[in-house]
Amino acid sequence: MNIFFIILGIVVAFCCAAVYWIYKQSAHVLSPAYKKHPLIVFPDQFKVPFENINFTTADKIKIKGWFIPYPGSAKTIFLMHGWGQNRGDIFKSTYYLRDWGFNLVYFDFRAMGESGGNVSSIGYLETRDIEAAVEYIKNTRPQACESIGLYGISMGAAAAVYYAAKDKNIKCVVSEAAYFSYNRVVARWAWINKRVPYFPVIPMVLFFIKRRLGFDPEQYSPAYNVAALAGRPLFIIHGRQDNLVPAVNATKLFKKAGEPKELWIIPGAKHNQCAEIGGEEYKYRLTQFFTKNL
Repeated sequence: MNIFFIILGIVVAFCCAAVYWIYKQSAHVLSPAYKKHPLIVFPDQFKVPFENINFTTADKIKIKGWFIPYPGSAKTIFLMHGWGQNRGDIFKSTYYLRDWGFNLVYFDFRAMGESGGNVSSIGYLETRDIEAAVEYIKNTRPQACESIGLYGISMGAAAAVYYAAKDKNIKCVVSEAAYFSYNRVVARWAWINKRVPYFPVIPMVLFFIKRRLGFDPEQYSPAYNVAALAGRPLFIIHGRQDNLVPAVNATKLFKKAGEPKELWIIPGAKHNQCAEIGGEEYKYRLTQFFTKNL
């Protein structure tokens, strides 16, 4: 009998330890502080005029960014980085768009770069940051907001799709390396980075994520919102060799999306490498898309 209780105690202790570990993993996903790194890229390094901007979201998160003006332009592109990045990471591969007559807005999502906050939802909460950015520019520089387009990478792309689905004033969207399903990308991230199998761990991780956030982030995935962009141009870009978010995510989104739409799968490009591998063609196609649709 004593042996039975000893074994039972060991099993209970192991289960408690396992559940606690899973709980900590859910915190790891939502708190990217360990991925947070300082800005090392700034517009003045590229001789690009800019203004520092600061604004606050509806849930009181302080956001920092840059406004890159083009004199007299009423066309503005909001550019959003991915999870674990900051605005400098995408600035160097997109700032040339200013030369084609666009104002550019870059900002750090919450819990990243120079912005405040400690929690990243990898999608929904970040749409509050986009909303605050758009409202700030509309209020402070209304002359620049006649036509607004969105450009997002990875998490930034997922947030851009959801935000544009709700704000019909957004004229067009570029979605690069966006995930199709929140649940699936979390599961893949866990496997790639920690070799965590889907069952039984990931369902429990997702359960704790929902409890921590107070909502189910899956419903805000591009899979359930991309169709609402129908009637407005959508350009989906993805790397053929993207291991974190496989290219099948892009083809699924493309099938769900309405017209007008365009899909470009870049051979040899891994996650966040589309601009690097795409080179001059990437610049040309991005410029043409915004020039035509803004």
